Amino acid sequence: MRCRQNCTAVLGIGAFMLLSMVQAAHGQQSAPEMLTLQQAESIALEKHPGIRAANERIKVQEAVLQRTKAAFYPTLGVRGGYENKPVTDNPNADKNLFNTSGQVSWIVSDFGRREGTVRREAGTLEARRFSGQTSTEDVVFSVRQAFFNYLRAAALVRVEQDTVKDRETLVRQAQGFFEVGTRPKIDVARAEAGLFAAKAGLIGAQNGVRIAWARLKGAMGVTRFPERPVATEVNVQAPTLSLDDAVKAAIESRPEIKEFQSRLQAQQEALEVVKRGRMPRLRFDGQYGRRWHNDQDIISSALTLEVPLFTGFTLKPDIERHVRDYAVIKAQQDQQRQRIALEVEESYLNLQEAGERIRANEAQKKSAKENLELANGRYQVGVGSIIEITEAQVINSRALTDHIRSIYDHKVAEARLARAMGRASAFSP
Repeated sequence: MRCRQNCTAVLGIGAFMLLSMVQAAHGQQSAPEMLTLQQAESIALEKHPGIRAANERIKVQEAVLQRTKAAFYPTLGVRGGYENKPVTDNPNADKNLFNTSGQVSWIVSDFGRREGTVRREAGTLEARRFSGQTSTEDVVFSVRQAFFNYLRAAALVRVEQDTVKDRETLVRQAQGFFEVGTRPKIDVARAEAGLFAAKAGLIGAQNGVRIAWARLKGAMGVTRFPERPVATEVNVQAPTLSLDDAVKAAIESRPEIKEFQSRLQAQQEALEVVKRGRMPRLRFDGQYGRRWHNDQDIISSALTLEVPLFTGFTLKPDIERHVRDYAVIKAQQDQQRQRIALEVEESYLNLQEAGERIRANEAQKKSAKENLELANGRYQVGVGSIIEITEAQVINSRALTDHIRSIYDHKVAEARLARAMGRASAFSP
C-alpha cells in the first residue's frame, strides 16, 4: 500500500503560558528561548537516566572483555621468606635463613579456550551496544510523542479560548435582544449555560497542558525544566516507502535484531569453549631466587601438560545446556522479527489513516465554520434560534478539535513508524 498524496498542514498556534526572564543588568523582560524538538531530543540524550544506565552497562562489559584478554598474559610474583632455626650442633645458637624468589606462570596454550572466551565476551559487548541503541531509540520516540502531545494540548487551549470568546459574545447578544424585547429570557439562560460549560472546558484544557509539559519533562529525563514557548510549526508528510519496503528496512535496521545476532554469535562461542573442555592445557611455571644464608641460587622451571580424563559426567550436560540456550535465543530472534513486522504494519496503517482523517477534518472544519457564520447571521437578524447557534458553535469547536488531533496523531504516527523502522531520522519533524 502506498499513500499517494502528501498532506502538508502548518498549524500556527501561540505557545501557552509564555514565561519571562529578567535581565539582571538592565531589569528588562525578554521571552525565554523557544524549545525545539531537536533541543528536546538533545536534552534527553544527555540527561535521560535510561541512556546513562545503558552506557554504564556497556562500560561494564568492556571491563569484562579486558579482564578476559588478561588470560593471554603471564602472571608474575615475588616471594620472600625468613626462618630462624637452631643450629644442630649447638642448641644455644640460632641460624637466620633468608630467601627471595620471583615466579612466573603462563598458560602457553589451552587449545582455543581463551580465544573462544574472548570472542564470546566481544559478542556480548556488541549485543550490549545494540541494546544501548535500542534504549536511545525508545527515548527519542518518547520525546517526540510527548512533544507533539504538548503541542496538541496547547492548540486545544486556543480552541477553548476562542469558544469562550464566542460564548461571551452570544451572551451579550442574547442579553441585548432580551432587553429590547426581541428575545425571551431563556435565550440568555441558554447562552450563559453554554458559556459556563466553555469555561469548564478551558480549565480542563489548561490542566492538560500542564500535564503534557510534565510528561515532556519526564520523557527528556529531567525533573526541573521551566515551561517555555515551544516551536509549533509542523509539517505533515506521507510515507515515501511502501509497506513491504518499510518492513524490510525495519528488519535490516532495528538494533534489536542485531542484538540477537550478536547474542547468537556469543552463545556459539560459549558452546565451542565448553566443547574444548576435552582439550589439554599447557602451562609453564618458572622460579628464580636466592638463599642468602648460603649464597645459593634457586632456579626451577617446568612445562606441564594437563589432560582432562574424567570430569564427573559434567561435560555432556554443559554442552546440552548451551545448545538449548542457543535454540532459545534463535526462537526469541524469530519472535522479535514477527513483532517488528507487526509493529511496522500497524504504524504504517495508522499513519495512512491519520492522513485521511486530516483531509476529512479539513473539509469538516470548513463546513462547520460556514455553518457557524450562517447561524450567527440568522440569529442577529432574528431568524435563527439560540439552540441553532449554540449547536453551530459546538459543531465548529468539535471540528477544530478533531482537526488538531488528526494533525498531531499524524505526527505521532510518523514518529512511531520511524521508531518501528529503526530510523530515528526517517521523517523530519
